[in-house]
Amino acid sequence: MPRPKAPPRVNGPYPDRDGTRFRVRIFHHDLQRQDLYFHTEKEALAAIAQAKRELQAVQSRTLGDVMREYFVEKERSGRSKPETCREQHARITVFLRKYIDQEIAQLTPRRAAALYQEAVERPSPKTGKPMAVASHRFYLALVKGLFTWVVRKGYASVNAFADVQPVGRVEAGKPQLRIEEAKLFIDEALRRYDLKGSELALGAVVALLMGLRAGEVLKRCARDVDRAGQILWIDSGKTRNARRFLDVPAVLQSRLAKIATQRLPAEPLFGFGRTGKLRHRQVFWRAVGDICQAAGIPRVCPHSLRGLWATLGVQSGAVSHAVAASLGHGSFSMTERHYAQPEAVSGAKTARMVEMLSLGSEGATTEPQQAAEQLLKSLPREVLDSLVTLHHRNGK
Repeated sequence: MPRPKAPPRVNGPYPDRDGTRFRVRIFHHDLQRQDLYFHTEKEALAAIAQAKRELQAVQSRTLGDVMREYFVEKERSGRSKPETCREQHARITVFLRKYIDQEIAQLTPRRAAALYQEAVERPSPKTGKPMAVASHRFYLALVKGLFTWVVRKGYASVNAFADVQPVGRVEAGKPQLRIEEAKLFIDEALRRYDLKGSELALGAVVALLMGLRAGEVLKRCARDVDRAGQILWIDSGKTRNARRFLDVPAVLQSRLAKIATQRLPAEPLFGFGRTGKLRHRQVFWRAVGDICQAAGIPRVCPHSLRGLWATLGVQSGAVSHAVAASLGHGSFSMTERHYAQPEAVSGAKTARMVEMLSLGSEGATTEPQQAAEQLLKSLPREVLDSLVTLHHRNGK
């Protein structure tokens, strides 16, 4: 039988250095000892009273209680939006479920490391495979932030997750459909909308053809459709750069305009969920997966549709900052790192250099031009970036 741990306590004050200072010793839940020193006995006694109050507060707080307080403060401070706090709260609850109803001191560094290891190795009930590296590293970042706050508030003496190191290599971007597969996806989604009235299927086409996030699709209301379906407004989103308005492809204009006329101005464009609230993103994910399955193409997620839009936008010759702005990014570096396929970015830069150097003039391509094109294609991407920058600088 393991020996029960002694409760937290405060001892002292002890005279130290011939009475020139006083020492207070605090024993925490995790058996860590902390010594504090004060110039006078009066200061030491006041510190003892304060430490006892804090230890009593920690004793009476469960991890679940502390988590609720954390997210309330996070939302009130404006650091996160309400929906972000709700989503992160749900994620952390799953990650820490073994200790939710226990006192916060019960989650020691050793137990924290075991929790993360379990998250890394445990197969998903849905796929039967371990959690993706990006997912478990994201969970770890969330709980590290939580426990940093816990220590700052005095609810624990140490951050239990401080020394837990993330494992695995994050794969940037999502698997993307090929162009012919995307055509099949659009055909199937539009068929579902036209014949069955599936609003989510139409929303999936909007995500693919306009590069919107899943949340941006689901939060659109009827008044966001402007000029008879020619423009779609995005009032807010994940970042400050998300606010924008976009031209709507012709294939979507009449369909979006029709839905908008059937709604009140503030009603969701793609309908409510069964509870009468906005549809949840997981519902949208399932709808996209169902379309893929029916079309006989690889199953992808809504974010992958957004990535395909970025890739094709870059490959078509669109200016990089314009693609980034359409996606709601502050710079093209985010677009290039997480959305557009590297080959498309590199190819577009090569084509841009060929155009700038007048290598793509009309008529038959000469041998020197062909040689120059091959040279540009062989250059590393960072060298192409530098050449483009130099060209713009010299042209001013």
